[in-house]
Amino acid sequence: MSSTSVLPGWLARALESLQAGDIDGWMSVYAPDAVHEFPFAPEGAVRSLAGHDIIAAYMRALPARIRFGSLSDVRVRETRDEVIVEATGHHHRVSDGAPRDISYVWFITRRDGRVTRIRDYMNPLQLMAL
Repeated sequence: MSSTSVLPGWLARALESLQAGDIDGWMSVYAPDAVHEFPFAPEGAVRSLAGHDIIAAYMRALPARIRFGSLSDVRVRETRDEVIVEATGHHHRVSDGAPRDISYVWFITRRDGRVTRIRDYMNPLQLMAL
């Protein structure tokens, strides 16, 4: 599995939607039975979201706290139904516009072109200041 700095088209479009505040556009990649996990979440924080509607509700709350920006240092490894993405997100806190860089590692599994599982290994401490 070789590495590239180019996101798959479906993921690039979903991230563009997220950057535009279009949560429905972001959610369009998820299967109805998808699971989005945060394995590094601290005790008491959300560690797993199961189902399209639950994930969407969580995502709809984020634009009040963070304005999603560009990604840099992107590394992608892709096989037929799995994608691993490493990247740094350059975002801004909504309350005062302060920049917030967040390191990401995503393990994404798809079925029939839809995301069924994301294991989102972002550093939750980077969100604490939002």
